[in-house]
Amino acid sequence: MVKIDRLLVVGDIHGNWERFLNVYNKVRFNPEYDLMVFLGDYLDRGENPVPVMEWVMEHFGRKNMIFLRGNHEQMFYEALRDESYKEGLVDFRLEAPKYLWGDNGGKETYRAMEATGRLKGLTTAWLRLIEQMPLYAEVEADGHKYWFVHADCNPEQPLEKQKSKTLLWSRNLAKYPGLHQGEQTIVLGHTPVQALRLGSKPCWLSQEKLVLMDTGSFLEKGHISCANLLTKVVWQSE
Repeated sequence: MVKIDRLLVVGDIHGNWERFLNVYNKVRFNPEYDLMVFLGDYLDRGENPVPVMEWVMEHFGRKNMIFLRGNHEQMFYEALRDESYKEGLVDFRLEAPKYLWGDNGGKETYRAMEATGRLKGLTTAWLRLIEQMPLYAEVEADGHKYWFVHADCNPEQPLEKQKSKTLLWSRNLAKYPGLHQGEQTIVLGHTPVQALRLGSKPCWLSQEKLVLMDTGSFLEKGHISCANLLTKVVWQSE
């Protein structure tokens, strides 16, 4: 059982450094009293991914901060882990992993990394960090169990037995929240609430046992959101 004042969760960031910094500063995270879980998808699509990358690398492993892996981290890893590239010469048309990542915001991330003149070093460091990112987290707070995953899960199966493809890519619970009839609260990113026509704020569904935290950080009128799950207080980027 974790004894904390606030159980904080941050939705998808997608390379939007200014929006992320705006909401993070509002929250005033204190590692002595708070636990903060990030749901993954730190890069891609946004205009300023490198500062996000550097911030995550700087804070990974710090007290009471958990950084989950998202499908965009997985795409980055599969596209570049075996790449004996020379800077500026990655061809996103050559192989399926490169094409999938490049076509989903990876090209913007790659070009931003390349522009720093530190492409190889950033790539190597980020690949190593992805390898350390867990696919899920389970937290007990105030006598209640919380499951954190990037995309989806089977509520009736232990987290450690679930398929990585489901945890990173699926959308079943987001689309059909009634599938969750369990006691634990499941917290998801990955599927923007705008795509489900649920507004632009985090949503508590299925008798408030399912929380959707992706509020379209890369959309023109989207936000990066943080919520305190113990009180349902929400902070959003401007």
